[in-house]
Amino acid sequence: MRRRSSLAIALCVAGCATLTPAGAKVAVYRVPATESPAVSTMPRGCRLLGDSWSLRITELEIESQTDPYVSERNRTAEAGGNALLVRPRVEMPRRSLECPGSARITDCPPESGAWYRLTFESYECTADALRTLAAPKH
Repeated sequence: MRRRSSLAIALCVAGCATLTPAGAKVAVYRVPATESPAVSTMPRGCRLLGDSWSLRITELEIESQTDPYVSERNRTAEAGGNALLVRPRVEMPRRSLECPGSARITDCPPESGAWYRLTFESYECTADALRTLAAPKH
């Protein structure tokens, strides 16, 4: 019961954050969990703004929101950035037999799914660098 109430509070807090006009201009890039930090570096023209930070969050918290990174986008904008890099790492995979990995976690109530450690990095990037990030990788 305590876990469910904590989850409800976390969803409410995350859902209550408002995206600022500056935060709305921050592009979010999520690096696949399988890529190493060396492979998923930002292109030339991007400058890291300060230290990275992390957050422990459930799969449901990520997937049930339209924009799960509102607070982080606002934080990046406040630091003068225009790009947010998200590096997810699974800390605990799904453990329910009733919700297989092929199913969307939002279709498996009351499961919260896997637990992730998301690491965030704020960057200030040139327009060319942002275009490079937006282009599909082959």
